[in-house]
This record gives sequence, C-alpha cells and structure tokens, in this order.
Amino acid sequence: MKKTDTTQTLDFYWNTVWRYPRYVLGLMLAIPVTALVSNILPPLILASVLTRLAKHDYDAQNVWTSFGPSLVLYGILVILSGVVMWRLVDFVVWKLEGSALRDIANTVFKHLLGQSSDFHANHFGGSLVSQTNKLMGSYIRLADTTLFQVLPMVWTIVFVAIILAGRAPLFVVVFLLFTIVYISSSLFVTSRTRKFGAKHAAAESKQTGYLSDAITNVMAIKSFARSNYEAERFQQATDNTHERLMRLLKVSQFQMSYFSTMTSAIMAVSLAIAVISVVSFNANIATVFLILNYTAAIATQLFSFSVQSLRNYNRALGDASDMVKILAIQPAVQDPAEPELVTINQGSITFDNVTFKHDGSNKPIFDGMNLTINSGQKIGLVGHSGSGKTTFTRLLLRFSDINSGQILIDGQNIANITQDDLHRNIAYVPQEPLLFHRSILENIAYGKPETDIEKIEFVAQQAHAKEFIDSLPKGYDTLVGERGVKLSGGQRQRIVIARAMLKNAPILVLDEATSALDSESEVLIQDALWKLMEGRTAIVIAHRLSTIQRMDKIIVLDEGKIVEQGSHQELLNKAGIYAKLWAHQSGGFITE
Repeated sequence: MKKTDTTQTLDFYWNTVWRYPRYVLGLMLAIPVTALVSNILPPLILASVLTRLAKHDYDAQNVWTSFGPSLVLYGILVILSGVVMWRLVDFVVWKLEGSALRDIANTVFKHLLGQSSDFHANHFGGSLVSQTNKLMGSYIRLADTTLFQVLPMVWTIVFVAIILAGRAPLFVVVFLLFTIVYISSSLFVTSRTRKFGAKHAAAESKQTGYLSDAITNVMAIKSFARSNYEAERFQQATDNTHERLMRLLKVSQFQMSYFSTMTSAIMAVSLAIAVISVVSFNANIATVFLILNYTAAIATQLFSFSVQSLRNYNRALGDASDMVKILAIQPAVQDPAEPELVTINQGSITFDNVTFKHDGSNKPIFDGMNLTINSGQKIGLVGHSGSGKTTFTRLLLRFSDINSGQILIDGQNIANITQDDLHRNIAYVPQEPLLFHRSILENIAYGKPETDIEKIEFVAQQAHAKEFIDSLPKGYDTLVGERGVKLSGGQRQRIVIARAMLKNAPILVLDEATSALDSESEVLIQDALWKLMEGRTAIVIAHRLSTIQRMDKIIVLDEGKIVEQGSHQELLNKAGIYAKLWAHQSGGFITE
C-alpha cells in the first residue's frame, strides 16, 4: 500500500531520531515522570491539606507541625519540576534535535547531489534550499510540539484517570469519553487545515523559487529592461501565496471557534459533576478540588493541543511534504549494487549500438550509434544545435543513462563502475564555467585538494591564468563570488581549464571550452590545450571550427547520426555538411 505524505514524513523523522535510542528512551522515561511531578502530585498535596482543613484535623497552636511537611514537599515538587525536571528534558531534547538536524541536512545534501542533471534542470535551486530549510524547521516544530505539549498532555490524562478512578468514577468515565471525542473531532476538523497548510507551503516554495531565479539572473533582467515584467510575475506568486494564506486563515478561525466551545463545555460539565458528587455521593472537598483543578489543567492542554499543537503538526507536515517527496525519488542514474573495480587507464572509447531517447520524446536522438575513439585520439564534434553533441558527452559522463547498447572505456562498461570512478578518469570543461564561491586556489585544486601550491601555480601559468591572478590583491586567496561573478567570463574559463589540467585524467572533454575567450586569449590558450591533450583521449565540441581543424578526426553529427567523419582537409574535399559549415562561418562562428 502506498504511503501517504504524512506517513512518509513521520517515517523519515522516526528513522532519523531512532539512530539515537538513548536520547529517545531517556525522553520516553523523563516526560511521564516530569508530568507526574509537575501536574499531578502538587494538586494531590493541596487536596490533602484542604481535607484536613475541612475536617479541622490540625493543631491550631502549631500550624507548622500540622502542615509544614506537606508545604515543604509541595515546594520541593514545584522547584524540582521547574528547575530540574523540565530543564533535564530540555537538555536531552536539544541533544537529540541537534543530532537529528545534522543528519537530516546531510541526508538531503547527499540525496540532492545524487540526483541526475535532468532533476536539477527541472527544479529551482532556491526552492530546493527553501524546502530543505522547511524540512529541518518542520522537524523542530514537530519534535517540540510532541515532547513539550502532546506527550505531557497524554500522560497527565492517564494519571488523572488513575487517581480519580476510585474517588469519582462517574467523572473519569465522562472525562475520558469527552477527551476521546475532543481529540477525535480535533483530528477531523483540522484535516482541512492540514490540506490548506500544504497548499500554502507549496505556494511559499514557488515564491521563493521565483525570487531566487530572478536574483540569480538580475543582470539579464536589467539588460533586457524586464524589471516590470519580473515584478508582475513575482507579484502573481505573492498574490497566490497570500490567497492561500487567507483560505488557511478562514478554516483556522472556524477551528478556533469550535475548540473554544468544546473547552468551555468540559469546564461546565466538570463543575456539574463536582456538585453532583458532593450532593449525591458525599464526595469530600478534596475530590471536588481535584476534579476542578485537573479539569482546568487538562482543558488548557486540550485547547492548546487542538489550536496550537495540531496547527504546528499541520504546518510541519505541510512544510515537510515537498522535500519528503523528493527524498523518495530514486536517482535516475544509480551506481551498480556491486560495482567493478575501475580498469580505465588508456582512454579508448566505444559506443556500441547505443540508443538514447530523452524523457517525453517519441523519437530517440541516438538510434544504434556505433563509434570507436582510440586511446590518445583527438576528436572534434561538429553539428548544428540539437544534433546530439552535448548529449554525446552527457552519455559518456553518464549524466544520463542510455536506453540500450553499451558505452565502453578501455573495454569496461561504464554502467558497471561507480559514477565517481568514471568521473575521476574524465576531465570535463563545460561551456559555462562552473566555479564555487571559494578562493581561486580552492577552485583550481578542486579535483586534487591535496596538491601543493607549486603545481597549482604551474597549471595556472599553462592556462594563462597566472597573469591576472598575480594582479589581484589577494592572489590565489581571492574569493571569486557566487558562480565566479567577480571574474570575467574569460578569467573563469581559464580557472576551469587550469583545474582540468591539474586533474590529469586520461580522457578530456571540452565543451566549447574557449567560447568565453577573446581572440588573443584563445590563441594563447590553444597551445596550453594541446599540451593538455598530449597523451590523452580528447573530445572537443566547438562551433568555432578554427579550434578543431587540427584534430585527428572530426565527427559531424546531424539529428543524432554520424553523417561525416575524417580530418579537416578530408571533410573539406568531400564538399558535404562540414564544408558548408566551414564556408558559412562568419567571424569564426557557424551561422545556424
């Protein structure tokens, strides 16, 4: 049977906290003891005092002898409850919650990193961050509500029923029936609130995603004079969030009115039963006091449960819903259960009858593709947009899984090794430079963080990055900003190329690696790239054909098929697609 969102969320949280059984079991023991000391025993002592006062069972000449021990015990219980017991519970809760939050954050982080590139392309980064924070905040809300409100209420009800069962059995029966009805109706009445809470949480996440997307692309918004458009678009999101909040408010107000009526009713019923107990059953004043005292305490707790606790639960479960669903998503690309030891060392690549179709597409982009790239061979991939160049590299890097066939590197099927082992043997330089908001040194050394500074400076020089790095006030310790925004496009690309050089992998994949460089920088870095390609298998995607004319072989793709292959001169002599692309170049770029 498929689990509901609520069940999934509770299972996730329970599996997380149960990693720390000593804290969980400690709280399960401490909370009932604390409820007993705080809510049950002090009124019992006061009831005993009232009984003795009503019967005049005391020494008027020596009040301390008659009531001193009871008053001292009462004071000890009050102090023990407020200063010791609840502080002990609070301490253990902090320990448990701190450990659980750390585990939740790590679980989400690893899960998101394990998702495919298609997953991340279809989800706002800002929304994922918001959903992660909500999942963690929801755990705090859920745990605090359970441990500080709900469990103490439950144990108080149990203890009251036990203590008054012999003194006022009619009250206990009515009280338990009323409590069951109250809690059951609370769960029913708040079901609508929970649904509206989930919708409001989803609207908030969408709003956060819009905000993150706009801030990330703020320069594009400004340069295209689209500020008003984006503001209107964001206002639609905020209006939607506000509308859902107002709907949530309406059902919450109905809920408040209902529970206020129920709470008032239980107080009136308890007073009536107390009077009946005295008049009809000769109950003593202590019993009346306990009935009224316990009823008032539990009525307050029940009202807090129905109004605050259930609202917290609804909000927590609603907030957690989105990320819990994401955590249930199995990564589209997974490592084998028993991966082979990697044997890649030379870098020969074989596409053996490979078929691949994008999700939602009826037509495969590759249908039985066969291609062999020898170890150390330099290959250029050419073709119009949509011809399959980037898809080819994505499949080689196993960012997506093929539908049939196999991709071999040095005779080993890449599906039989871990993704990390595969990626360690491929240096990938994408069209858009990918930098962390860290120092230049950390970005260059990302693939080999243990590398000494001399090697880092060497590859930076080879990539013609050393010149501008040395001119920066903090040099290699300069923070590059989010996605490297503090550097120019060409500078970012040089940092990425230096990182690939340092990685020293047997296979090199360059996807428009010089696209962000000006002509002078490109000329300088071409020599560095050829040095980088020496002794390695290289696959270079380029619209600028001048960058690949020296390749050992140029492969021309068209609609996922290899339509031409050969050297630059051989393809020109064929007077086919490549020759037309070359002839149509203007300023070094292909006219699409």
